[in-house]
Amino acid sequence: MSEIKSEKNRLRAEYKIKRDEMSPEEKALSDRKICERFISLASFRFADTLLMYHPLKGEVNVTPIAEEALKLGKKVAYPKCNSVTSDMDFYFIKSLSELEKGAYGIYEPSESNTKYDIKDKNAHTGTICLIPALVYDKCGYRIGYGKGYYDRYLAHFKGAKAGIVYGDFIIDNLPRGRFDLAVDYILSERGLSIIK
Repeated sequence: MSEIKSEKNRLRAEYKIKRDEMSPEEKALSDRKICERFISLASFRFADTLLMYHPLKGEVNVTPIAEEALKLGKKVAYPKCNSVTSDMDFYFIKSLSELEKGAYGIYEPSESNTKYDIKDKNAHTGTICLIPALVYDKCGYRIGYGKGYYDRYLAHFKGAKAGIVYGDFIIDNLPRGRFDLAVDYILSERGLSIIK
């Protein structure tokens, strides 16, 4: 195992424990602040399309952002993972009730829904992808669960990339490999950090 991979695994385990130690009250308050901050951003106001995620246990619950976007008539899409190829695609929904439990116990849209066409250059304008992580660094790099779904997807995504994470989970530097990609900005309950 490479030194980078070993260090990522160590940090992944460390921050997963740290996140699990957050009290439900602290987590709920931070989630609410993050959602309120995101909805107040000009980038949200002018966005046409949001590529969301359905939170796993411990992740920032961004569902209120999706609810507000749908209410405002924005397009909202969620990822569907292919556990065989380790790829994912986003599919549009009109209601959160369309999501059903899929790979890894994550709520996903149906493949019968319209797919967000990542190959359409025009599709990226006005699109924000919200990206969860266990930990981010101040340069916009992240450590997720190690499956590489987002890294593979974001290699072809040209819209805005928003890192969503708790303030205590933003550190100075993370180890990074050649396929790791940085987000454009990070949003926590403490505020917004634009990545230079």
